[in-house]
Amino acid sequence: MAEGALLDLVCGPASPLPETYQRYRLVAHLGSGGQAEVYRAVRLCGGVSSAPMTVKVFRVDPKRPLVDELRSWDKGDATLMDLNNRGVAGICRRADGFYGPPPHRPGEAPQPGNAVPYQVYDYLHGVNLREYRQQAGAAGGPRLNGVGALRTLAAVLRALHYPDDAAATPVLHMDVKPSNIMVLATGEIRLIDFTGARYWRPEEITQIAYTPESGGPEALSGQVGPAYDVHGFGAVAYFLVTGALPRSKGGVPPGAHPMLTSHPGVRGTLLAALAERPGDRPDTRELPGWVDRLAAVVRAAGFPEHGIDWSEPDSAPSTAAARAVGRASVVSGTETDAFKRIERLERELVELRGAFSGDRGGSPGPLLATAAYVSHPMPGVPTPTKVATPTLPRTKVTPNGAATRAAAGGPGTAKLADPGAAALMRGRASVVPKQTGGPDPTSVPEPHPLPPRRPRTPLNEQIRTLKRGIGWTWFGAIVAFLCWAVWAIANWGRSPVVHAFSFVLILGVAGGLFALERLVGRIVLERWMGRERRTARLSHIGVAVFLCAVGYAYLRLVPWLSGLFG
Repeated sequence: MAEGALLDLVCGPASPLPETYQRYRLVAHLGSGGQAEVYRAVRLCGGVSSAPMTVKVFRVDPKRPLVDELRSWDKGDATLMDLNNRGVAGICRRADGFYGPPPHRPGEAPQPGNAVPYQVYDYLHGVNLREYRQQAGAAGGPRLNGVGALRTLAAVLRALHYPDDAAATPVLHMDVKPSNIMVLATGEIRLIDFTGARYWRPEEITQIAYTPESGGPEALSGQVGPAYDVHGFGAVAYFLVTGALPRSKGGVPPGAHPMLTSHPGVRGTLLAALAERPGDRPDTRELPGWVDRLAAVVRAAGFPEHGIDWSEPDSAPSTAAARAVGRASVVSGTETDAFKRIERLERELVELRGAFSGDRGGSPGPLLATAAYVSHPMPGVPTPTKVATPTLPRTKVTPNGAATRAAAGGPGTAKLADPGAAALMRGRASVVPKQTGGPDPTSVPEPHPLPPRRPRTPLNEQIRTLKRGIGWTWFGAIVAFLCWAVWAIANWGRSPVVHAFSFVLILGVAGGLFALERLVGRIVLERWMGRERRTARLSHIGVAVFLCAVGYAYLRLVPWLSGLFG
């Protein structure tokens, strides 16, 4: 189906009320993805249509069990709802979610026994970053500020990976890429498509969204964490600078792009976020500083302009102009006027259909889409010539609740790596405390309220934390080994097994000391002071001091060196 094709379809949740099957009127097809069809729609109520909304109709993969597919959809839906409830800025807003019959003609009864998942979002006025970058070369006017866009995206990932509420569970988006970044007419951006998002718990991540051109290679091993989203962030930055995706289908390495080979500063900064090993990438909390360094080297390189402004947002020409007139400037390439006009025509179209049909519920009427566009010609906007009806895969649901898998459909844009199955776990949203004004008769008291618990840090992140500062331990171990070797040579007449055992014993004591220091730090810093430990540097320094002291003791036992120490 051609994108932008005008439609005459309705959909809604399964309900005893017949009109709920026509709650949403689909007026235009926006695009197809690997897992869903996306439409522009309006909500109908008593013959009145709402402002435009976005409706996403999901498809089922026949290669996977139906229950797994529906649970996968539910996980992504739950994380997005949770993030909206937390008030995370810079992401799409979920308005509704339900199961219902596939889209059908107005006035027609939906086929019984069919059910597909739906999600409804606020409609975003703009284009995705990939489309914007392709159109920006020929467009004039204000440009997208790359520094501001990356800072916004970094703030979104910070809110996902390290929520302010200690009781909130971290979330991984797992499909950060240019086509999932919407550029609004105001110059702001929004991160969209949380279908593959998951709570950061090992038992939750049973399916990983993987786009080869922008996804991190660790997806193939099934072990992902915040660094996976950081790689996607680096892919977005790479795309803003070069106009290309870092991992092309031809196997060309990211650093081989012609724009980067002659600018090692830009190349090194970009490749830091695209490192093969997740541990070599910047931490999510370090991304704002990384953006500042990238902007500085890009400005120094003097790359040709392709619709991206790399100046500081406060000094950007478009921002200064916006302050002068007292309103936000319109970013060229987002076609805001065309969007507004299309929305007005769509609303008129819905009302005219209801008037001609004589049914306020919206039964079939004349298809006036083409006439409406012809009577209001707009330059650069294609004129549709027919109304297309999509053929969507359906999930057959029998009266006793059993279900069969639907047929596949649509092009795929993301491959899925399935590291294994796991039990479904619930997320935990941040809830505003009730005002205490007496007992609530409608509430159910909890018999045993539990204090909020910190989310469990994955094993790979714990290992990464323990490695930070390990250089101190290596230094102490080398000093102790050299001193022990001098002592062993000076006492060569004794059994070498005893010498070796003594050094192994010292290393064992050092390991126990390290564990004791970590335990004390956990009790004092985390439980008593409520602080978060990001490194093990102090513990490693303590072990290094101990090993150096042991080495000094070995040297004092050497006869021909004892005089040096008094």
